[in-house]
Amino acid sequence: MKISRSLTFTGIALLLAGLVILGAETIGIRTAKFLVPTLFILGGASSIQSSMPFSEANTFEKYHLFQGVGFIVFGLIFALYARSLDDFLSHSTYFILIFGMIEIILSFAIVNLGINFKWGNLIPRFISGFLGLIGGVLILATSATDQMSGLTIVGVFTSTIGLGITFFSLKTNTNN
Repeated sequence: MKISRSLTFTGIALLLAGLVILGAETIGIRTAKFLVPTLFILGGASSIQSSMPFSEANTFEKYHLFQGVGFIVFGLIFALYARSLDDFLSHSTYFILIFGMIEIILSFAIVNLGINFKWGNLIPRFISGFLGLIGGVLILATSATDQMSGLTIVGVFTSTIGLGITFFSLKTNTNN
C-alpha cells in the first residue's frame, strides 16, 4: 500500500490546527477562528486527494476518502457554527470522539476482513482511536469547569491526531 504525500499534508494541517488552537490567545481569536477551519478543510481536501484513484477493493482508500469528507464537514461546522468558545468546545468534543471511534472501527475492520496489513502500520491507528476517546471524555470533564483547560486539551489532541496521521503516512511510505 502506497500512501501519497497528500496524506502527510493532511497530518501536518491537523498538527498546525492543533498548534493554532493552543496559541489562540497569542495569535488572536479572530485569526484562530479563520485558520482552524481553513486547516481542517485543506487537510480534508488533501485526504480526499490521497484516496485517488479510488478503487473499490482498497479499504484504506475508502477510509481516507471518508476521513477527508469528515474533516471538511468539521471545518465547515467550526467556521459556520462555532460562535462561542462553548460551541467550539462542543464541536471539538464530537470531532475527537468520532475520530477516535472511526479509527478503532477501521482497525478492527482491517483485522476482521483478513486484509493483508502490517501490525506496525495498524497499531498507531488503534492508539490514535483510544486516545481520541480518552480526549473526548477529558474535554467534556474539563471544559464544564474550566474552558481554557478544555481548549488546551482540544489543541493537544488535535495536534496528536495530526501527528498520528503524519506518522502513519510516513511509516507506510517507508515500508513500501
